[in-house]
Amino acid sequence: MKSETMRWILATSALAWVVAAPAHGQDTPPSTSAPGSAGSGSGIADIVVTAQKRSENLQKAPVAITAIGGATLTEKGVTNLTVAQELVPGARFHQEGNTVQVFLRGVGSNLDFANVQPSVAFNFNGIFIPREGTSVGLYDIDRFEVLPGPQGTLYGRSAIGGTVNVSFRKPEFVNGGSFNLEAGNYNLAHVTGVANYALSNTLAVRAVADYIYRSGFMHTDSDSKKDFSGRLSALWKPNDDVSLYVWGYTAQKHGNTPNLVNKGSKPVYDANGNLTGFVYDENAFLTKNPYNDSRPGQLASTAPFGQPTTSTQHYNNWAGGAQLDVKLGDHVTLTDIPGYVYLNAITNVYWLGAIPAYKHDEYHQASNELRLSGDIGSRLNWLTGLYLYHNVQQGQGIVGTANGPASVPAGSLFPFYSSHVLRNRLEGGAVFGQATYKIGDKLRLTAGARYGIDKTKANGISLDDQVTPYFFNHTVHRFDYKVGAQYDITPRIMAYAQFQTGYQPATFNEVANLPGRSNLVKSGKLKSVSGGIKSRWFNNTLQINDEIFYSVYNDLQTQAYDASALYNPIFNAKKVSIPGNQLDILWEPTRNDKINLSVSYIKYRNKNFVEPNGLNFNGLSGPYAADWTINGGISHDFQMRSGYVRASVDGHYESKWYADFVHNLGTRQDAYAKLNAELIYYSDDGRYNFGFWGRNLTNKVVIAATAAAGIPGPATAYLDAPRTYGIRGGFKF
Repeated sequence: MKSETMRWILATSALAWVVAAPAHGQDTPPSTSAPGSAGSGSGIADIVVTAQKRSENLQKAPVAITAIGGATLTEKGVTNLTVAQELVPGARFHQEGNTVQVFLRGVGSNLDFANVQPSVAFNFNGIFIPREGTSVGLYDIDRFEVLPGPQGTLYGRSAIGGTVNVSFRKPEFVNGGSFNLEAGNYNLAHVTGVANYALSNTLAVRAVADYIYRSGFMHTDSDSKKDFSGRLSALWKPNDDVSLYVWGYTAQKHGNTPNLVNKGSKPVYDANGNLTGFVYDENAFLTKNPYNDSRPGQLASTAPFGQPTTSTQHYNNWAGGAQLDVKLGDHVTLTDIPGYVYLNAITNVYWLGAIPAYKHDEYHQASNELRLSGDIGSRLNWLTGLYLYHNVQQGQGIVGTANGPASVPAGSLFPFYSSHVLRNRLEGGAVFGQATYKIGDKLRLTAGARYGIDKTKANGISLDDQVTPYFFNHTVHRFDYKVGAQYDITPRIMAYAQFQTGYQPATFNEVANLPGRSNLVKSGKLKSVSGGIKSRWFNNTLQINDEIFYSVYNDLQTQAYDASALYNPIFNAKKVSIPGNQLDILWEPTRNDKINLSVSYIKYRNKNFVEPNGLNFNGLSGPYAADWTINGGISHDFQMRSGYVRASVDGHYESKWYADFVHNLGTRQDAYAKLNAELIYYSDDGRYNFGFWGRNLTNKVVIAATAAAGIPGPATAYLDAPRTYGIRGGFKF
């Protein structure tokens, strides 16, 4: 708390509250009239999004935003970020232990070490959440928004590939609540309880608890859940000009993280059933059941450290924040968003195939964003802001033992540290602004800019010899900007184009500086031009949105991870190009029928990509970057006397991709398709629902994340969930 950045964070929060104080004097209760729904008429309903930090109609936002309401998340069984992947075009959200790595349009970070920062920002209620916090459950959600492409102007650091924003449901001025219950195979039991109370006509509170239990997908019972999360929030609206929303949550995980299984080797047996060796087979696992993480029978000879065991973990996450909105007149609003995140995640034991491992990550993060926004007449709307953050983290990864740092002798070559960051302090701030000016009745111009400073100061133990201390101290000054134009061809057809930039702060390799060798890894930079059209047709029943884009990624921070190596240097690849197109179609031919289709094409290719050792990987695709992803679904509501039954089917397709830029053996995921379905009854008054659901009904085995390593190798892999199914019910009171 002694750092200069922390003082500024506290000072900006205090300033916002002082400015707000004069507005608290009125006691007029908030209006109780319900606002009219923009989509209450015939056709497709309008959706209001806030991804650009102001409320706007999705069809008027000049970017390919994916927005999903909380009711849809519940209906589709989206309880965490990995499941949401199948609803977002061009996205890959995959689990790695306690982390969900986030990729948008091929851009993301595929390592989970303390010196590697995310490339896509993940936010709860405007608060940046560290990487190990992305795996907490999603429940009682108001809105889920995904904004692809570099977002350097409004979001700054760690948004070089885009941002994912999750908004919790705020307290409402009513008394009531709800329960949602779920049961399924793998002994699934899931309950979410909500209680909402209006303590007065100006103050409401909301309490939510979520508990999920599930046996493991793996033979050792790894990849199981025994997770509890609770959230408290309050909303105070003393008058129409002031709103204060305060929230906090805790997430505690007591289930078992997944183990990695061997991939790419097929056992060979002789006529007598004796194991004689292995042959390379890209899609092979050691047993017929890919989720068998043990080494049964003669495969025990490939387990030099004994049979893999159930993974164990200690996961403790607390976070809180607030949003203060104050109208400073008819045309100006002040917004202040302070936040704090504490996270301590220890995976005591998990298995890299046949090798035991240990991982520990800890974060203490404070931040504050202070904004002013408003409009000048009917022509100009604007916002400007100040953002400050202070994050102290540490992280250790150990290969060869599950007993933690005490079991690793200094200088040991096995077991060894794959990451050893004793302290990594990241702090900085930025000023930013964006404005849209209307020229005539149809044309609008947008411009924005951000200037930021990011300071990184770290120390740890060098990975190359496991003994020498290393130090890192570096400051980055960065200017990002955006320019764009929108044109209303008709009241329901808008064309747009824009250019924007983003960056990834500089980082470091975990080695000491030596003559001729610096541990600095330069900042990554991405610039992108995009253009598209948003349209409604046939009496507002058909929506067709299409965006074409071309991005250039310079100084990409990347690492070819090999779990068997002591030290894997991060380096800057000079150039990657990412052209593509995203097509989103929604058709509601009747009030009972809905058809949606999203097609994403991304040709992510290395253009000037040479490793420090001189190896050239030009022309290859990047990690987890499928050329094609297709999401689609169809639903029909069967009307009944007391309600309706909704039958829906959703599909997800991805073309072939590799998990690393080297395209190592064993890291390829072939093209696949998944199928999900729901059959749910809803009462007319909205108080009851009950139904059946199934996910991955085709039971496709899909790798979640993969690395070149293992015994016998050539790779090890985390796996997506197998076929799951169950029943779900809910009621409101």
